[in-house]
Amino acid sequence: MNKVIQGKATVVRSRRDYPKIKSETILISKETHPDLVLVIRNIKGIVVEVDNRLCHAAIVAREFGIPILMGVKEAAKRFKTGDRVAVDFERKTIRKMK
Repeated sequence: MNKVIQGKATVVRSRRDYPKIKSETILISKETHPDLVLVIRNIKGIVVEVDNRLCHAAIVAREFGIPILMGVKEAAKRFKTGDRVAVDFERKTIRKMK
């Protein structure tokens, strides 16, 4: 079965972007940091550029049961906050929706 989630993207490039993170959004970032844990409990998914099963994003996703897609090159550059996106975790792709 193919696991796909859809929703609005929230691109996080620095701590200044944390207030933009709303419930039910898909977080897109180069990587995550420990202080981000306070604001991501109710997000739909995480997309990060790093690709390491022991990175912070992977650990947080596992602990909170949030789907994660890792290793997406230049994800934080290709998308912007408010974009509607579809993340396909089986095919390991993310695309903008119309």
